[in-house]
Amino acid sequence: MTPAARRDPETWQARYYTLKPITRLVLFSATALPVTAHAIDDQASFQLELANDVVLSSDNQFTNGVAIHHHSRLADSLHDTGGTLAFGKVLAGPLLPRSGDLYYRETWVFGQSIQTPDDIETSELILNDVPYAGGLFWSNGFYAFNDERFYGFQWLLGWGGSDAHAEATQKGVHTILGGDNPRGWSNQLDSEPLLNLHYAIRQKVFNKNHVDASVTGDLALGNMLTFAQTGLEFRLGKKPPGFAYVPDPPGRGLDSDATLRADGARYIYGSATVRLTGTLHSIALDGNLLRNGNEWTEQNAIEPETWTRQLILGLHYTTPRWGAHATLWLSSESVDESNLAASEDPRNSFGSLLLEYRF
Repeated sequence: MTPAARRDPETWQARYYTLKPITRLVLFSATALPVTAHAIDDQASFQLELANDVVLSSDNQFTNGVAIHHHSRLADSLHDTGGTLAFGKVLAGPLLPRSGDLYYRETWVFGQSIQTPDDIETSELILNDVPYAGGLFWSNGFYAFNDERFYGFQWLLGWGGSDAHAEATQKGVHTILGGDNPRGWSNQLDSEPLLNLHYAIRQKVFNKNHVDASVTGDLALGNMLTFAQTGLEFRLGKKPPGFAYVPDPPGRGLDSDATLRADGARYIYGSATVRLTGTLHSIALDGNLLRNGNEWTEQNAIEPETWTRQLILGLHYTTPRWGAHATLWLSSESVDESNLAASEDPRNSFGSLLLEYRF
C-alpha cells in the first residue's frame, strides 16, 4: 500500500471492510490497533531560522545567520515532490531509494551567513584570526524517509564576498542592538560563487515511544565546504516519528523536515546530537579557492583543525499549526589555538531559534 493510502484512514477502512469477516478478525487480532488510526499530517511549512553566538557572549567565527525554509507536503515518490528545477531531481534520483514504505519531501532555503574575527573594532588586516566572510545562499534538497531510515540530497548555490552584503547586515544589527561597530570588512574574502553538494543518511538503532537513537553519516563536496561526518542522534520525550532537524551553519548540514506528525497532535521533546567531522576544505577557515590575490587567504597564520567534534542540544515544541525549536550548537576547537590572537575563542559555537508555520 502506498504512503498516501496509509495516511488516509478512510482508505484503510474501505479496504478493510472488503475483506471476509474471518480475515478482518485475524487482522484486527494481529495488530491490536483500531482501524480509525490517526492520519499523518502531510502539510507544507515555512520556517524562519535565526542563529547567533551572542547567547555564548561571543562574536567570532560563525556569528550570525538568518534563513527562510519552505518544506513541501509529503509525497509518495520523488517524482511527486513539487515545483523544482529539473536538474535537482536528476541529481537526487540515483541517490534516493524508491520504496513504498518511504515518504518524500522537497525543501528550499534562502539565507545569509556572517563570520568575523574576534576583534571587530580594528580596521587593520588580522592574519592570526579567521577572516571576515559573508555569504548569500540558495539551496534545494530532496529526501526519502520513514520512522526508521532517512536518505537526503541537497545542492547549494551562493555568492560569497562583498556582494553578499554581510557588512551592511552586521552594522545594521549592531546599531539597533547597541553593539560594537565592525570596522574590518574592507579585509573580507573576495567575491566568488559558491557551489556545494551534500548527501546524508540516518538509520534508527533504537526506537521506543519516548526515546530513539540514530546513527548518521554525511558527505559534502564543494568550494564552500568539503567534509565527511558521522554521529549519533538522540530524541527524548513526546516525539513525532521521523528525525529531528539539526540547525547547522550553511553547507554544514542538510535542511529537512523529516517528521511524520499525527493530525492534531502536539509534541514536546529534547534532542542531542554528537558528531565527528573531518574537513578537507572550508572557505571560512582556508579562504578563497576560486579567486587569487586575496590578502588574508595568501598571508594568514591560522591552522584549521582537520577533525572537530560537535554537541548539539535542542528543545522542540510543535502544535498542528506552529512550532518552535531552540538549539545550542557547541564545537571543539576548529582552529589551532597556538596560532590565534590572544582574545580569540578557537571554538565555533552558537545558538539557534527556528519558528515554523504549517499550512
